[in-house]
This record gives sequence, structure tokens and C-alpha cells, in this order.
Amino acid sequence: MNRRYWLMARKQIEVNTDPQRRCYYGCHFSSEMVWTEWARLYKITKEDGEASIQTYKSINPNREYKLEEVQ
Repeated sequence: MNRRYWLMARKQIEVNTDPQRRCYYGCHFSSEMVWTEWARLYKITKEDGEASIQTYKSINPNREYKLEEVQ
């Protein structure tokens, strides 16, 4: 039986940390980069998932990808 996995992804976003929420011309007075929660993309086999992760990383190296076994 072929096990199925979730292909998951997350990215970094900039969060405005200024208590007064100041933003001038798209630049925050104070901010930090944080990772989003893991998002499920689709179900896939492990071999196809690993190949997909390599492809996605070459296209967008600023995101993280992983496989999680379907429960």
C-alpha cells in the first residue's frame, strides 16, 4: 500500500511591531520577519513529494516545504 503525505509550505512575512503602527511609504518604523503557519497544499506520495519539494525550492528558495504523513 502506498502511503500518502501532505505537501506543506510556509513563508516569511513582515509584521509591523510599532505600537503606534506607523508606516511611511510602505516602510514600517519597527518590524520583524516571522514564519507563517504550515499550509497543506495537497496529498501526494512520498517520492513525488520529495521531487516536488526540490522543484519548488528551486523556483522559490525563500519558502520552506515539508511532507507530513496523512493520519
